[in-house]
Amino acid sequence: MNRALETAKSKTKSLTNSAAEAVEETLPESGEITLNLKPEPIKISNAELRLISIGDGRPNAVQVLTYDPDASSRSYPALLLHGTTNVSTASTLAGEKVLCDVYYQESETSPIAMTEPGEAMSVAFQQYNPADKALTATLGMISLRGSDGRVIQIESGDALAVIREEIK
Repeated sequence: MNRALETAKSKTKSLTNSAAEAVEETLPESGEITLNLKPEPIKISNAELRLISIGDGRPNAVQVLTYDPDASSRSYPALLLHGTTNVSTASTLAGEKVLCDVYYQESETSPIAMTEPGEAMSVAFQQYNPADKALTATLGMISLRGSDGRVIQIESGDALAVIREEIK
């Protein structure tokens, strides 16, 4: 009886591990953003998308970020795109263009560069992949100004952002 119980436990654990591995293989661990900066492009991993429902008939906020805002430490370079949209779910962003404020920090000690008032980056969301829960997007051109006065020119970019949460 004990042997049968141990065999059943072993098989259940094996099936559970196999299912977990299958889920890990199909869902992307993290997204990725490529920024075409001058003089050379950079890749930033861990791109996530959040859609925040504001309510009361106001537009919703969409954020694409490469860091966890709740974490005590960050990896660099760090990027945040923040815009507003009338869509109510992240999956329906496909086919939409959203004007976004951009915040970029190259390293922990570098100044934060951001869009100047009245400027915004066009982010064209293209394809939603329901299996990966991810969206692809093309980033437009924008000049960012750092708190040190330096200008960073983004010529274009591409993003694969994993939808981690929709906040209602």
